[in-house]
Amino acid sequence: MTTLTITGNLVADPEIRIINSGKSVASFTVVSSKSKKLPDGTWENTDTTFWSVKCWDKLAENVAENLRKGVSVIVVGTAVQENWDDKATGDKRSKIAVTAWNVGVDMKRHSYTVSVIERQGALDLHNSPIDPWSVPLSESAPF
Repeated sequence: MTTLTITGNLVADPEIRIINSGKSVASFTVVSSKSKKLPDGTWENTDTTFWSVKCWDKLAENVAENLRKGVSVIVVGTAVQENWDDKATGDKRSKIAVTAWNVGVDMKRHSYTVSVIERQGALDLHNSPIDPWSVPLSESAPF
């Protein structure tokens, strides 16, 4: 399994759909490139790469609801090879795509309002008398 981190801009708004199992899947394309400053002071994009990205479930819903064309994102996920038969020609086709684990807005390029999603059944740490981070110190170091 290959893990990738990609930074770039959304080429179009993410598309979301519900598959037969009831899961949400969002698909989008991220374009990444290097910027090179030319002697005349202008910038040129080089090594441009388009990445097909899919994400699932709550991540897919959040991506589709919050991200739009042109937004700079950071995507972390795995590289997967997708294979299919071309419907028009019957030829075998394939491409490397990304299954995203995490998608975030690139805060170097955008400011964004974040809302915390409370998980059902989660411990309410803000109103709990128990501090989950307070643990007794050991007399001996663990290393």
